[in-house]
Amino acid sequence: MRALRLVTDLRAVALAAAVLALPLGAARDAEPRRVVMAGLAQSYVERVPGAKAEILRIINAERAEAGAPPLAYDLLGAKVGDEFCEDAARNRTSGHWDAAGRPPYLRWALAGGIDHHAQNFASESRFGYEFTEAPTELLKKMHEAFMAEKPPKDGHRKTVLDPIWTHVGIGFSIVGGEMRMTEEYSRRVLEWAELPARPAKAGGRAFVALKLPRGWNVGAVDLVYEGLPQPMSRTEIAARGSYRMPPASRTLRPYPPAGVLWESGDRGDFRSTTGGRIELSVPLDRGPGHYFLVVFAAEGEVVGRRLLPVAAPMVTAE
Repeated sequence: MRALRLVTDLRAVALAAAVLALPLGAARDAEPRRVVMAGLAQSYVERVPGAKAEILRIINAERAEAGAPPLAYDLLGAKVGDEFCEDAARNRTSGHWDAAGRPPYLRWALAGGIDHHAQNFASESRFGYEFTEAPTELLKKMHEAFMAEKPPKDGHRKTVLDPIWTHVGIGFSIVGGEMRMTEEYSRRVLEWAELPARPAKAGGRAFVALKLPRGWNVGAVDLVYEGLPQPMSRTEIAARGSYRMPPASRTLRPYPPAGVLWESGDRGDFRSTTGGRIELSVPLDRGPGHYFLVVFAAEGEVVGRRLLPVAAPMVTAE
């Protein structure tokens, strides 16, 4: 979460005016662009849709009891989950990372996900006999294990009931005696993101534009860097428990009103335009790898509020 506060600094007036006069278009290069639409209808035909629909019904009933809003079903999440579960079952891995060393947030971004995202993962291995139970029974068993967790080791249960989420997709696969299941949660706020169409040059900058719904405002964008993934063994994957993004390498903030600075002393890095569009010139100064833009925003005024992430689009640098 992010808390934002402004402080008065009359010396910033002239500087703020000068910065706002700079053409941000200078940060846009001649590289081809791609626009990723959030909420775009998916044509993916998932496996065991009836069983997954029953898990969605259960999740929403549990969320209603906890006072959290219901979730819509997300076919992008189902596709990401199914592909990961199939890969994990075939490679007999058990954990959030795949054999290529990619964590959930990277797989989500590579599949076109631009929303804030979290994954619950479960697995079961059987030796000498295979799974004969109906998919609904197996999925319910895995989900019930999430909900049976007790504090302080109840991260999966908290994820299920977290009111921040708006969507969920279910992943599922069985290969012989290996079963894998995921719940892919997301918070869909961004309408679209404009990103480089191919990897950008490390050491340079990348132009990124984001569109929030009208009435929403961005308070900060954390720039999170992670190097290119390296293959992992089954033992290495199993040894890792929960996951999280690396800490932010820097925070980009909107230009404050004339005469003020952010409490941190920052004078701002980007401006919002009419209708919820923001434009960013992202420094790719950590070398080759993946740069995630974790967007903290809220509907209405953001100064003085605790903000939660709404999106995490990604730029790749080579």
